[in-house]
Amino acid sequence: MVDVSEELSRLSDLEQLTGQAVESVLVDRGWAGERRNPAKEWATTWSRDDASAWIQGDGPSVEVEFTLWYREVEEEWPDPDTYMDELYDTAVAELPRVVSQLESGTLGARLETSDEDLTGGADFIQNKAWRISGKVLLAGVKHDDTETPVQLVVVLREYSTGDAAEDEGEWL
Repeated sequence: MVDVSEELSRLSDLEQLTGQAVESVLVDRGWAGERRNPAKEWATTWSRDDASAWIQGDGPSVEVEFTLWYREVEEEWPDPDTYMDELYDTAVAELPRVVSQLESGTLGARLETSDEDLTGGADFIQNKAWRISGKVLLAGVKHDDTETPVQLVVVLREYSTGDAAEDEGEWL
């Protein structure tokens, strides 16, 4: 699994997460970009090894989401509910390793835990979130709907007091 600690450290140091600034960090760290939205001045999708990254938002501030692990939902499985439970369990089992990388890597000493919900209203199966340099860093397992894979993601976005929302996921 790709370690994105260095990317996140550099991104958290930015005064503002703009599409161009995020793109610059990703290019410098060896990510391959592709322009999926011609209306944007920066590439929105990225890949490196077995991971993907998305720059989301129109700006001036954007959010960057790294997908470190994903598994497709297979409809042809004999028991889809059991299969989904196994996917959730496998993804949740990987989450502590990612959290450990973040807490012990270049970001570790700078991460601030918080009692507030930092999910921004997103629904996670399980997650861990911190504040860092006026931003939110979140590692979590999600499954948005039946058409998407189960994913382990790391998200960095600007912090806003209006972002707090009720979270239905569990905290590590």
